[in-house]
Amino acid sequence: MKSKFQLFFSDLYILCLFFLLIASQTAIGQSKTNVQIEFNKLNGAYHSGHLPALQYFVKADSVIHQLFSEGKHFEVRELVDILSLYEEIAWSKTEYQRARISYYFLFFNNARMFKKKGASMYYAEKITAEYKKYGEEHPLVEQLQKCKIYQEQRLYSKVIDLFNGEKKYLETLPRLLQQNRVDESVGLNALYILSPTLMGYAKGNDTTAVHQTARLARQIGTAIQRKHLVTRSQLLYTDLLMIDIEHSVANFDGRYNDAKNLLNQMEALKVTYKDQATNFIDINLIRLRIENYLNLQKSDSLRSYISKYETSPNFGKSQSADLAEFKAKLQALQGNYQEAYTYLAIALEHERDLQASLMTESSDLLYAYTQAEHSAIALQRAEKIKQQRTFWLVFISAASSILILVIYLIMVYRSRKARKQIEALNNAANMEIIAMEEAKHQAVREEQKRLGQDLHDGLSSSIAAIRHQLESLSMDTNDILLKKRLDALQVETENAYKVARNKSHEWFSDAGRLPEQSFEKQIKLLTDRSLPDSRYNKTIHIDDNSLVNVGTDRRITLLRIIQEAITNIIKHAKAKNVAILIYEEENNLILTINDDGVGLGENKPGNGNGKSTMGLRSIRQRVQSLDGEIKIHSDSKGTEITISIPSVSS
Repeated sequence: MKSKFQLFFSDLYILCLFFLLIASQTAIGQSKTNVQIEFNKLNGAYHSGHLPALQYFVKADSVIHQLFSEGKHFEVRELVDILSLYEEIAWSKTEYQRARISYYFLFFNNARMFKKKGASMYYAEKITAEYKKYGEEHPLVEQLQKCKIYQEQRLYSKVIDLFNGEKKYLETLPRLLQQNRVDESVGLNALYILSPTLMGYAKGNDTTAVHQTARLARQIGTAIQRKHLVTRSQLLYTDLLMIDIEHSVANFDGRYNDAKNLLNQMEALKVTYKDQATNFIDINLIRLRIENYLNLQKSDSLRSYISKYETSPNFGKSQSADLAEFKAKLQALQGNYQEAYTYLAIALEHERDLQASLMTESSDLLYAYTQAEHSAIALQRAEKIKQQRTFWLVFISAASSILILVIYLIMVYRSRKARKQIEALNNAANMEIIAMEEAKHQAVREEQKRLGQDLHDGLSSSIAAIRHQLESLSMDTNDILLKKRLDALQVETENAYKVARNKSHEWFSDAGRLPEQSFEKQIKLLTDRSLPDSRYNKTIHIDDNSLVNVGTDRRITLLRIIQEAITNIIKHAKAKNVAILIYEEENNLILTINDDGVGLGENKPGNGNGKSTMGLRSIRQRVQSLDGEIKIHSDSKGTEITISIPSVSS
């Protein structure tokens, strides 16, 4: 559905077209200063936010249209400057496509109004291009302007040739309008083409073609009138064109009284459409009345309307030849042939001046088209060179992109390979560090046990012997003072004995607990590096005394089993929680590793497909090397690995 904004611009340019087609113009004019002041107000209102874009377009078009109706003509540069903000807004958003069409229509009507045929054809092409962007493939604007030019030059054969070139499309318009497949403005443009076409057939006395053309015009006009979105102004212009065409047919058939009645109907439109601007109807009506009274041979009425025509504010030099011709016919009608001859001579002189002007305009138009054609050829050549350059640019860009991609992939491959090598080295180094830590802690444990044993067997025994000797001496002496001193030494010796014995027991016991504390630390070190706290929740627990009888080699093997299990969790499990538990049960060391991941799936042991992962195979081999057993339970809720090995020191 078209917006009010769209309909307004359709109506506005139709009004200008009708006015320009049927009206006489004279450059009355309003100063440039006043025009600029008016647009400064509009521009200020838009910039201040008081005038939305759509309303700005409507008001700006209205101002220019009013100036056109008053006979104001703009130089192209002047109109470009005045409409600079209009152009900026219209091309700022795609939703203002219709305003772009209206923008070029203002230049188009300005050129048509003052006989700039080359410029008018240029802007007609611009309008057509914008219409096609808008979705209207065949707006008929260029064809309409060509018909106008041919009509002014009385080249009705050219008008008919143009009509025949568009005839098939024009005959489809009634159906296209009924189906809402074309804009109402296209139908009105078609009526403006059919009007001079009908006159061309009338000049050639082709009765059949005249009535066929009129019938097609009626069908198009009726289709426009029946459309739901047609506004009052569009109905006015449609009714006016329909009456004008019927008037031409009546004159062709010699039904002059019917023609007079049709002119009365045309005048009555001012009452029917009093809510619309209808002053432009009077401009053409005077001339049509003159022609009608000539046909009816009513000299008094003819004289009155010739006087109105001559004193009309829109009368200009271009109408001088017509005025002289009308006066000549009036004199001939009254039998004053000498006066008629004089006026005919004057009319002929004015006609020659007009012909000379038309020849100049035709030369300008021909020059403009030749220049445009030459420019088009040059543009085609430049475009061809541009396309070739673009092709090579695209080819080189594509080749460069492929080369960069290949280099990037090679770098990624090398980076991954290097990262894997570094990870392998880091893992090996980590395990070597862990092994060294275990060996160190084992040495500390052995040394601590040895020191505890030496303290218990050596120093404690010596202190016990000294204590026994002091006790014997105290019993053998009768000296009371010496006896007290020996008893005091005996008490001190007893205390030293207890301290030495307790310390030896403490060192011996701590040496038994140290491996568990060291092993748990190494496991945490291993998991902290592989399973960051930001992604995994970890639970690690080792029972006291569970690793007392497990040697260094077995501990390192257990660490490697845990490392393989963690690697599998990282690669496949997609788990969030990981738990590692070590405890002793019936002289067996039990290791359990579980996660809440997705499970082993097809890699689940015992499914018969032989697709267990390399990590699980490695774990099995390591468990077998410790003479142990392994059980794996896995489902969609996670995986649990339970390993049992004899807790015999090695």
